[in-house]
Amino acid sequence: MKSIKRAVSTLLISLFMVSVASAEYTPKVVKLNILERLVIGNMLPKEMSFAAWGIINALRNDLAPTEAEMKALDMKPNPDGEGVIANWDAVPEKEIVFGEIAENLIVDALKKLDSENKLMQEHLTVYEKFVK
Repeated sequence: MKSIKRAVSTLLISLFMVSVASAEYTPKVVKLNILERLVIGNMLPKEMSFAAWGIINALRNDLAPTEAEMKALDMKPNPDGEGVIANWDAVPEKEIVFGEIAENLIVDALKKLDSENKLMQEHLTVYEKFVK
């Protein structure tokens, strides 16, 4: 009987420690414009573990533009062949909630780009919202 009580006590302490550890993290809520959402979507890993797949897939869905947003953007190829022209201001900012894993993936990707001197102009506002 003592071993059962000890096992139950150990289990309860373990569960308490896990709940305390997970309770410390507060999800990051960020307002992002459509361009920032597209930049983050492109930074997400293409290959991942099965465990991360659901998190990344849900985040991709949150970041992806809706059909109405795509129509409002009125995106067209740039006549000079470089990139696209779009009405970026036509789509209001969207509030996105980032869990700990998703936030860490984005921060790590941005820090890697920074350390390799590969940050581009479109990364800067995202960097400021996540890293600074």
